[in-house]
Amino acid sequence: MSSNDKQSSDGNMTRKQRRAAERSARKSGKTSAATATASGSSGPSMAIVSVAAISIGIVLVAVLLVMSGALGGSETAAIEEPDTPAPAEELRDGLTLVADGATPSVSVEIFEDVQCPHCQTFTERVEPLIIAEHVTDGTASLRYHDYIIFGEDSFDAAVAMRAADQLDEAFWDYHHVLYHNAEDGLFTRDWYVDIAESVGLDREAFRGLLDDESLREAVAESQELGTSYGVSSTPSVVVNGELLVAPTWDDLNAAIVAAAESAG
Repeated sequence: MSSNDKQSSDGNMTRKQRRAAERSARKSGKTSAATATASGSSGPSMAIVSVAAISIGIVLVAVLLVMSGALGGSETAAIEEPDTPAPAEELRDGLTLVADGATPSVSVEIFEDVQCPHCQTFTERVEPLIIAEHVTDGTASLRYHDYIIFGEDSFDAAVAMRAADQLDEAFWDYHHVLYHNAEDGLFTRDWYVDIAESVGLDREAFRGLLDDESLREAVAESQELGTSYGVSSTPSVVVNGELLVAPTWDDLNAAIVAAAESAG
C-alpha cells in the first residue's frame, strides 16, 4: 500500500470515525434532550402529585384529630336527663336534705366520688329510698360529702356541684344529672359546664367558679371529715357516727331504724 493510499485510507477512516462520532453525539444529544424533557415534565408532575398526596393526608389526620379533641376541637357528649326527678325543693338545704320544720334524730352522711361506679349505683338506687323512707317523714337528714378517690377530675366535679349550689342553689339538680351521666362521662371542665347549662345555669358564670378557692377548700374539708370518720373507700355512709362501707339498702335501712329507736 502506497503512502498516498495509506493517507487516503487513514483519511477515510478518520472521516468515518468523525461521522460516527457525530452520529453518536447527535444520538446522545437527542437522548439527553429526551431525558431532560422527560425529567422536566414528569419530575415536577410527580413532585406535585406527591405534595398533593401528603397535603391530603395531613388534612385527613388533622380532621380526625380535631374530631377526637386532640387539636383544639372540644369533645362533646350528650347530656341525658334522668327519668326520675331530683329531690324535692322543699327538702333542700344546701348539700343537706331535711324535711321542712323537722328535727331529725338520725343523721345520714354519704361520702362519694362521682367517678366511682358503685357510688353511681348507690346514688340512683339507694339514695332515693333513704329520701322516701326516712327523710320525707322527718326521721333522718341526709348530707352529701365529697370523698375523692379518683384524682383531680373528681375534685373538679366536686367543686362543680358546689358551684351549682353557690350560683343558684342548684346542688341537687346538678348532682342528679351529673351522677346519671357519670358512667359514660368525659370528666372535663367543658363537660361540667355543659351539665350546668342543662340545669339552667349560666355557662360562663359557672365556669368562673371552678377555680374558686373557697369551693376548693370546702371539698378538701369534706375529705378531711371523711378521713376522721375512718372513710377510705366509696360509697361510705355514716349513720349517727357509725361507719358503713358500701352498704346495701337492707343494711342501711336497718341501721337508720336502729339509730332512730336508740335516739328514742
